[in-house]
Amino acid sequence: MRGTGLLLVLCAGGLVGTPHAARADGAPGDTSRLSRVTLLADVGYSFPVGGAETGTDTRDVSFGLVPLSLIAGYELPRGFRATAQFRYALSIPTLCASAPDCEASLGHDVAGAVGIARALPRWRRLAASLGLELGWEWFTTELSDAGVAAFRSWNGPSARLEVFADLGGGGPWSLGPAVGVDVGMFTHFDLDTPAEQAGGSTDRAVHAWPTISFRIGRRL
Repeated sequence: MRGTGLLLVLCAGGLVGTPHAARADGAPGDTSRLSRVTLLADVGYSFPVGGAETGTDTRDVSFGLVPLSLIAGYELPRGFRATAQFRYALSIPTLCASAPDCEASLGHDVAGAVGIARALPRWRRLAASLGLELGWEWFTTELSDAGVAAFRSWNGPSARLEVFADLGGGGPWSLGPAVGVDVGMFTHFDLDTPAEQAGGSTDRAVHAWPTISFRIGRRL
C-alpha cells in the first residue's frame, strides 16, 4: 500500500508538471516574431556631391535635400538586422530669382532600399549599428520662371552606408543621430520643357548624398 501511494503521488506530480515542461520545450522563446520588428522615422539634411551626368555638378541645381525616411527593421540572430527604407526628400533649388519661383522650383528625391545592419559593441548606454542598403533612386529638379516650368529627372541604382547611434538604452524606444552616405549612378533621364520632351540613357557619373539625421522609433 505504501508503495502504491508513493506511485500515485509521483504520477500526480508528473501530470501537474507536464504543461510547464511542454511550454518550456515547445515555446519559440520570449521574443515573438512581431516583437522583433522595429519601426522608425528619420529626418535630416543631405549635401550634394558629384554629378547626375558626366560634366555636370549636382550643386548647380540643388543646395541639398531635406529627407524624411520611414524604416523597418527585423531582428536576426547574432546581432544582425534586416532593414527596409523608403525616403522622400525635398530638393532645395539654386536657380530661381524670387521667392514664389523658388517655392515652385522645389524638386524631390525618392529612394527605396533593403539591406542588413550589424550591432556594434555597446559602450555604456550607447548602442550603435552599421548598416548597408541597396536600392533605387529617382531625382527630379524643376525650374520655374514666371509661371513657365521645366523638369529634368534621373533614376538609377544606389547604395547606402550608415552608422546609427541609439541612445535609447536598450529599451523598446530607439532614438539618436545617424550619419550616412548614399552613393548612386543614374542610368536614365527624362526632360520635359514647353519646347521639347526627351529621355534615354545618361552619360553615367557617380553622385553622393552625405547625410546627417535624427531618428526615433519603437520596437513592436
